Amino acid sequence: MGSTAGSVAAIAVIAVVVGPRRAVDDRLQAASTTVIALAATTAAPVGGLLIPAVQTLTGAVVGIVMNALVLPPLYLDDSDSAVYDLARAMGTLLREMGTGLTERQPAARAHTWLHQARDLEKDLVDAEEQVRQADESPRWNPRCTAHARRKDGTYGEAFRTLRGVFLQVRGIARTLACNAHDDHTDHHLGQQFLDQYAEALKLAGTAVEEFAEPRPVASSSATAPRERLRGAIDATLTWHETMTDLIGRGTLTKPGAWHIYGSLMTDVERLLLDLDHANTP
Repeated sequence: MGSTAGSVAAIAVIAVVVGPRRAVDDRLQAASTTVIALAATTAAPVGGLLIPAVQTLTGAVVGIVMNALVLPPLYLDDSDSAVYDLARAMGTLLREMGTGLTERQPAARAHTWLHQARDLEKDLVDAEEQVRQADESPRWNPRCTAHARRKDGTYGEAFRTLRGVFLQVRGIARTLACNAHDDHTDHHLGQQFLDQYAEALKLAGTAVEEFAEPRPVASSSATAPRERLRGAIDATLTWHETMTDLIGRGTLTKPGAWHIYGSLMTDVERLLLDLDHANTP
């Protein structure tokens, strides 16, 4: 097949050598293209294919050089920003719900909270797309530092935790909205419970925001958010045990609302424990 086959084979060798920096599908595509080109040489004069082969080889070399000099974007900052914005939005809503319960305004504001919780899904979808783009971008960037930063500074794991937190936040907002407009008076939550739950929501809101905040790796200040999270978990679990004891002794006067108590407590406890589990080395 002559010199043309040698030229095309050289292109294939270059593609295979550079291939480890690329996806497997791209390497297969390069190999397929080479096979087609080699087959074409059997049906056409060698001289007619020599110039295109040289041009293709030149283009491949220029492309490799340009890719090494002009590096593709990494999108890491966009990913980190989107994840933090999601955490901040959820933390703000949790604190707003806590403040509303403290001010004894659940009936007036519960549906607003529910709409805000549903709107969080837009932030969730945006953050998911940014994280996906950031995870893929290092494959096309040959810098070793890019891969190192993707490993050390990724917010992908944080996003996966926040996706579960979103479900808990939406569940809390939905339960409060349903209860605020429940016609059964024995289903209404007691104010003592709401006051305690308001404090739990405020602590949870702060914990969610601090979970996604960038912190120096070697810094004593990084232990403060973790200690506050553990404090919030301990306070919530202690309160839950106390409330369970009151139910067992018949002290609570609204047994019809027990399933609502259970739903709200389960959501906030799971939220806090998920954050703690994600922070565990």
